[in-house]
Amino acid sequence: MARRTFQVIDISELLVHWYAGRSQVELADSLGLDRKTVRKYLAPAIEAGFAPGGPKMGEEDWRVLVRSWFPHLADLRSGS
Repeated sequence: MARRTFQVIDISELLVHWYAGRSQVELADSLGLDRKTVRKYLAPAIEAGFAPGGPKMGEEDWRVLVRSWFPHLADLRSGS
């Protein structure tokens, strides 16, 4: 499988879909990612106690968390 690079926007989108109830397998298949990669980026949310179907969170809420969990990632489109 080809290697993909991520930006904060990509990880937050992944989290939005997972939080809405899509399975890790569905996410991996639809995004063309390895399941281990999906698990890697969902792990901090799961460890923080988030679970699909929880209280409403927007994509910007996830971006803030992603930046704290993965500070080495940057959303190049916004210049951060």
